[in-house]
Amino acid sequence: MNAVIRREGKISFVIGWMLTIMAALALIAVILLAVLGDTMFLIFLFGPLLLLIGAGVNFWLGSRARLEITPDEFIWCGFVGRARRISWRELDRILIPAPGSRPRLVAAARLKNGAVVEVDALWLSPTNPANMLSAPNHSQAQRTLIDGHRAFLAGAAGRR
Repeated sequence: MNAVIRREGKISFVIGWMLTIMAALALIAVILLAVLGDTMFLIFLFGPLLLLIGAGVNFWLGSRARLEITPDEFIWCGFVGRARRISWRELDRILIPAPGSRPRLVAAARLKNGAVVEVDALWLSPTNPANMLSAPNHSQAQRTLIDGHRAFLAGAAGRR
């Protein structure tokens, strides 16, 4: 089973493309002003460069924030920080958080050694209209995690 769930990363791609278009328009304007007017306008090439850097950062951040389910493990990563991964072999079960838990907490993974690891990478902006009206809904990510673990257990039972 392969699946990737993204939340706020989608808006980062939209903002990245908007910044790219703005940079292209600003670049055209600066070149036209430098050719038709004074060459001193070339100093304003830093504006489009800054816009392109901002677009690159948004594309990068948008591609990081995810929960990825593979046949051997699941990987989760927020906008910043390192990606974390847990192999299905190490996992005992997926625990669904109780109502009223932290809004970012998607699930908890109880490992076979007894440790509990919180899965909270699917960041949802507090200013997102859906979050202002109710608590974030992580049911799709929780269902996908549980289905991925079931698929691994079914595959492991078939290999015995």
